[in-house]
Amino acid sequence: MENVWLPLITGLTTGGLSCFAVQGGLLTSALANEGTGDVKYQKEKSILMFLSAKLIAYSLLGLVLGTLGSAVLISPKFQGWLQIVVGLYMIATALRLMDVHPVFRHLVIQPPKRIFKLLRKSSQSQSFFTPAILGFLTVLIPCGVTQAMMLLAIASGNALLGAGIMFFFVLGTSPVFFLIGLAATSLLKNKAFAVIASIFILILGVLSFNSGQILRGSVHNLQNYWKVMASSEGNGVISNNVTIDVFSNGYKSSANTLRVGVPVKLTLRTNGVKSCARAFTIPALNISRILPETGTVTLEFTPTKTGLLTYTCSMGMYSGSFNVIK
Repeated sequence: MENVWLPLITGLTTGGLSCFAVQGGLLTSALANEGTGDVKYQKEKSILMFLSAKLIAYSLLGLVLGTLGSAVLISPKFQGWLQIVVGLYMIATALRLMDVHPVFRHLVIQPPKRIFKLLRKSSQSQSFFTPAILGFLTVLIPCGVTQAMMLLAIASGNALLGAGIMFFFVLGTSPVFFLIGLAATSLLKNKAFAVIASIFILILGVLSFNSGQILRGSVHNLQNYWKVMASSEGNGVISNNVTIDVFSNGYKSSANTLRVGVPVKLTLRTNGVKSCARAFTIPALNISRILPETGTVTLEFTPTKTGLLTYTCSMGMYSGSFNVIK
């Protein structure tokens, strides 16, 4: 369960705003049906019930997705395409919220009409369990960031890890839901809030798209563009015996340049690594290895064409590349 801190941080930062923009109406509906008495107490109780039910629902979903992932092997390239689709969806969502063009109003993933009727009926209920019902039903309308976490749960290939990923992500989003719900404001109708939420979603969408490009092994990603603009790497050291030191926040290679057609011996060294950097992959060569927390792993491969050869973690967060020359 060492990688669940990543979903937690995502939930604490961008996930909360993104999810509230999509699911905040359900929480508002629950709070709008409060009775008389200690309003503050009822409001706090309703929010906690809403969030608890949501946490349970998404943990169960993560359990199912993790189980599915263990039965279905997802290649880095396929996962890359999924992240690109999610990234494009989030970008379209941000542009829709900013009302950039009417066409983006049609690019919304909506549940069936029957589900909407169910949600409306639940919203009008005066039942004590209404907040819990609505919180559980948020699983039917996940936001773009949540969908990215769902893909991560599938890619984990482990039922408990999948449940942990969704649990900690939703836990991270909970402070935003609680604070906004407690304030009982109509922020979703506030233009300033919509702009801030849109910018966050847009940035996350671009990053998701970029991670997908990295996982596909594409040379067209932000990291490579930055290298070109900064001229931080020329041909560098040429070697067919390369060592990459793997850290929790990335990779450091002893050589940056390889020769096409020349066999390469690649040594990967880890020392107390506790992140997805341990899931090392070279997408273009279909090479994937789970590295030990501390230890050494040796890989052998032969570059088959010139250009940039990207290596990355399983999430596309940490990456590097070799320049393959003649």
